[in-house]
Amino acid sequence: MIQPSDAHRLEIAQDVLGCLIALRSESIFYERKKAEPNAEIISLWKAERNSFFDLTRSLSCNDRDNIENVIATYGPYARALFDSGK
Repeated sequence: MIQPSDAHRLEIAQDVLGCLIALRSESIFYERKKAEPNAEIISLWKAERNSFFDLTRSLSCNDRDNIENVIATYGPYARALFDSGK
């Protein structure tokens, strides 16, 4: 049975991944605007962003372990990217 706390943790995991998707999209946008964009880094960031999309789609309230893993793994990564401005 799904508990309200499960739905809340799912939302947190989705928010973390959403922030990472947004950060990578922004990075790609600004890199493309440069006089000489780095195609390699753009490709890397696109792949990373796509993996975040895939992970978001794979989340389910019934998979507590995956939800907690996303929060524990990507929460600090999202915080570090936001703090660094990248």
